[in-house]
Amino acid sequence: MKLRRMMLVALLSVFFILFPIVQAAELALPSGDLIAPAIKHTPIEKDIYAGQQVDIKATVTDNVGVKNVILFYRDANAVEFKRLKMNRDLDSFVYTTQLTATDSAGLEYYIQATDLAGNTLLFGYSFSPLTVAVLPSADNIAASDNSDANATMATATVKAGEEKKKSGISKWVWIGLGVVVAGAALSGGGGGGNDSTPPPTTGSLTISGPTP
Repeated sequence: MKLRRMMLVALLSVFFILFPIVQAAELALPSGDLIAPAIKHTPIEKDIYAGQQVDIKATVTDNVGVKNVILFYRDANAVEFKRLKMNRDLDSFVYTTQLTATDSAGLEYYIQATDLAGNTLLFGYSFSPLTVAVLPSADNIAASDNSDANATMATATVKAGEEKKKSGISKWVWIGLGVVVAGAALSGGGGGGNDSTPPPTTGSLTISGPTP
């Protein structure tokens, strides 16, 4: 009985002495997972319109497991990046999120993936992000085209009115000149050979037309 107690005391002593040492050694050793996740992503090459929604996808895999995938994005004229969690599609390694392009010169982004051990990998960087050109929205383009068309029609209407006014004035001027010529011909013709000078005639001529 006494021997059993001594053996039990000895085992407990060894346990309390060696356990902290083993625990400290485990903490000092590096993690067994030193492999960062792998990211496959096809950058968006086509232009998008302001107000248009765009899907950003990335295939992320890891030898143990993926903890999260984050999209960092900003407008081209902004300073700070915003962050948005990318969600995994069911039964796949594809992570997706959706953005709405704002009315700016472009969109900049990069992707960050982290595994369960804390290993991190980036696709793109904050100092060298991926870029997407953003064009004015289709509604703005249509409104601009309508405005140009209306301006062209207004200019054509003004020119047509001016031409009409000029044409009306010219018509009345030519009619007035015809009357003057006819009066001069009547006053100078006829007389049956009489050499006496006809008495001078007086009269007035009024030319009227639309006010320019």
